[in-house]
Amino acid sequence: MKIVITAGGTSEKIDDVRSITNSSTGSLGLAIGKAFVRVMDETDTIDKIYYLHGKRAAWPEHGNVEPIGIGGVTDLQDNLTRILTEEKIDAVIHAMAVSDYMVHRVTTLDKLLGTEDLKHAQDLSGNKISSDIDDLVIHMKRSPKVIGIVKKISPETKLVGFKLLSGVTHEELIDVGYRLLQRNHCDFIMANDFREIGKDFHKGYLIYPDKTYDSMDTNEEIADMIVSRVMESCQERNAE
Repeated sequence: MKIVITAGGTSEKIDDVRSITNSSTGSLGLAIGKAFVRVMDETDTIDKIYYLHGKRAAWPEHGNVEPIGIGGVTDLQDNLTRILTEEKIDAVIHAMAVSDYMVHRVTTLDKLLGTEDLKHAQDLSGNKISSDIDDLVIHMKRSPKVIGIVKKISPETKLVGFKLLSGVTHEELIDVGYRLLQRNHCDFIMANDFREIGKDFHKGYLIYPDKTYDSMDTNEEIADMIVSRVMESCQERNAE
């Protein structure tokens, strides 16, 4: 078996020294990666793990784990597409916090309002935007939904998606997670609420195609549950 895990956060460049990112540390993805590595060491069922990670995220160090550092959403999409096209991937665990928006262009408020003094126009060229600009405007556009490409490229690959919300009811969390599962043909969705995540606890709900779910209370419990369900699902598919 070959597994792909994505973890951490993407980072969208403004210029060569500035970027927009999110607060993801990749800790849950790391826990999942370590759980799969344990299965790899204890059995002969997993041959390779491709670990696509944000630049600030750690990865499980192992001879059969290939870490691939990811920058922005386009970088993630390109690498995931390449792996799914070149390899037979049994499962994708898409735990990465992907930016919802990408930097489209950078301008100034005066340019947008048409009030720019052309004799003293701000220079936005070069590798680093000048820090003397008073009203910098970053125009962002929607990012592609990377999770949607997995089943299109490799329909037989088992897919685990993740949905993080904040301050919603339990019913809404499950409903939103389930809609994500249906829309992207996922086999499982891990749904959680930011309010239920802390230093020593992480409440998670693994949702299934019939909308039932299992509940977990820590990163380690979530990781073990995902590994267990993915391995069972892959073995059932291979036995058919």
